[in-house]
Amino acid sequence: MSSPDVLCVGIAVVDVLGKPIDDVPAWDELATFDHVEQHTGGCAVNTAVDLVRLGVTSGVSACVGVDGSGLYLRHELEAAGVDASSMVETRDAATSYTFVMIDSNGRRRYLHHVGANACFTLAGVPREKVRGTRILHMGGSLLMPALDGAPTAELLADAQAHGVITSMDTAFNPRVDARALIEPCLPHLDILMPSIEEAREITGETTPEAMLDALDGHGITTIGVKLGAEGCVLRHEGRTLRLPAYPVEVVDGSGAGDAFMAGFLYGRLQGWDVEDCARMATATAAHCIQAIGCSAGVPPARDVQSFMASR
Repeated sequence: MSSPDVLCVGIAVVDVLGKPIDDVPAWDELATFDHVEQHTGGCAVNTAVDLVRLGVTSGVSACVGVDGSGLYLRHELEAAGVDASSMVETRDAATSYTFVMIDSNGRRRYLHHVGANACFTLAGVPREKVRGTRILHMGGSLLMPALDGAPTAELLADAQAHGVITSMDTAFNPRVDARALIEPCLPHLDILMPSIEEAREITGETTPEAMLDALDGHGITTIGVKLGAEGCVLRHEGRTLRLPAYPVEVVDGSGAGDAFMAGFLYGRLQGWDVEDCARMATATAAHCIQAIGCSAGVPPARDVQSFMASR
């Protein structure tokens, strides 16, 4: 099987976004909102779609239910130019679903059904495609109970043994022991980029610098902590740098972290240094948050680079 430049392994979700929702009604009461949209979602899906929009090939390995939502995800991925041939199905759960409540300022609340992502196992990941890709990206670790921890570590180790760059973006899940699930993976990662909330759960630390210190020392080339509106802080081969976010009007923050990853991985594929990769990451995220949905605002890489040059 031919492999794309990046194979994104992880969670696939149908996202329904409502806006503006500034107040949640009390029990037995009704509230209305003005706008609703349905989009593909989930860390692996979002990053894969964003990478194609930037201009590189990508694929998704994830699990969906045997239902209309699963068909919708496959159709939308194929329409976006993403290789969906590594998707697997389960009859034991419905396709994962998230209702995203967006307030007037672009802040978000989520109601999430884990669904088929809980059924995704190591057996569902095509090893030959993993070994043939340039980057294996784990998108949504901590929300895949059958794959998180030791199985993910095994997959990453096998990829590295075949010369594949390994990357991980975690998801926020306070119901699991994040440290216990991520620690086995650390020696087999080249890139790790949790959000500050996720890094707090993984390390127990409260400042970005302390989080980097706690994650350092495992051989990871590049460790980053995404800081939302504050930008990001990274450590690369012992050097620490902090980059601000680009100031733009926020329409919807959904998928910003996944767009950040797509921008960073795009730069890595071009052979850029880590600072240029990080600038591309923050600029891609800045485009993402200017449109509703996780990927609708991400343009081709040349447009992102023009934006960067103008700023």
